[in-house]
Amino acid sequence: MQRSLLVAAALACSGFASATEVAVCTDQGRFVIELADREAPKHVENFLRYVDMTFYSGTVFHRVKSGFVVQGGGLDRKLRGKPTLPPVPNESGNGLRNERGSVAAARGEDPNSATSQFFVNLSDNHDLDDVPGRRGYTVFGHVKQGIGVLDAISRLPNGASGPLKSDVPMPLVVIHSIARLDEAALAAIPEQGRDAALKQRIADAGAAGDHGAALRWIGLYRATCGASEPSIAVAEARAALAQSDQRRAVFVLEEYFATAQRDEPTYDDALTLYRNAVAENQRSAAPPIADCVPPVAPEIPDGGTSSTEQMVAGQARVKAFVAAGQAHIACVDRVADDKERAIEERNAAIVEHNRMVAEMERLAGDFNTQIRAFKARQ
Repeated sequence: MQRSLLVAAALACSGFASATEVAVCTDQGRFVIELADREAPKHVENFLRYVDMTFYSGTVFHRVKSGFVVQGGGLDRKLRGKPTLPPVPNESGNGLRNERGSVAAARGEDPNSATSQFFVNLSDNHDLDDVPGRRGYTVFGHVKQGIGVLDAISRLPNGASGPLKSDVPMPLVVIHSIARLDEAALAAIPEQGRDAALKQRIADAGAAGDHGAALRWIGLYRATCGASEPSIAVAEARAALAQSDQRRAVFVLEEYFATAQRDEPTYDDALTLYRNAVAENQRSAAPPIADCVPPVAPEIPDGGTSSTEQMVAGQARVKAFVAAGQAHIACVDRVADDKERAIEERNAAIVEHNRMVAEMERLAGDFNTQIRAFKARQ
């Protein structure tokens, strides 16, 4: 796998004490996971690292089986894998069982191969527990609220889609966010008008340059499943970059581009932020990926001073760059899809795919701006 009051009472007595909670916001509704901080510390730490860098936003539940499991947390809307952190050691012998409502780490045949993917057990799946001579699937939390949301997801029609041969829900169910839940902080803000109050606090913190506060308020906004507004994504990316958290900025902006329209007022700001975030990541990146050589962006003519011939020549350069960029993307996609390659190289290929797409978007946007300036002179 890679990816009833009696039940509630049993879970309440299963040893989750003073635990961290996260809220999961999906197309089908919200549910809350209480994490087993004490019983599965390495898996909880690993999961929260993904949560805190907004990795899960835009991932999907890609495997659903009614009465068995709902699994997700690793593939995007196109069913492509996202770059992950190193795997975490197995902790399945922690006394927690794969029973209804429990949340466990998905993995491959290697017991120590779990990364970002997780699944929720919809029945008592004790065959996934440890047995003599075989490690099981590590349980690291349980669904405290909203198990019905997962039951509903599991009952969606499913079948083959993209590279997956079965069990993909139709339509795909997107995870919009997973965020730490601070009930005390939320309780201090009246429920009526809470979204507006949180948005105002986000804006005020950003205006004051208090990036840590901005990110805390954004986290609370995400935990309430507030609307996915482009302006909040840009504010989050800007605050993350100010705190040198390039990975968080990249993930936030990739979800932004997956949902925002090109005429969105914040789009150009988002492109600039994304370019900066990726550039920072690339400074410490590995050598060029396989034999995939990225094209160099051409110089854009100044629409305010260039002649018609210069603008036409500039357009030809842009078209050539886009064609070369598409070929480069196809090259790195082959690396990303090659399961024989090291995970680090495949992850680097996914990052390079996203960087090249952003660079092509930026160049096209810059050229269109100069075209408008050129036409304004005519």
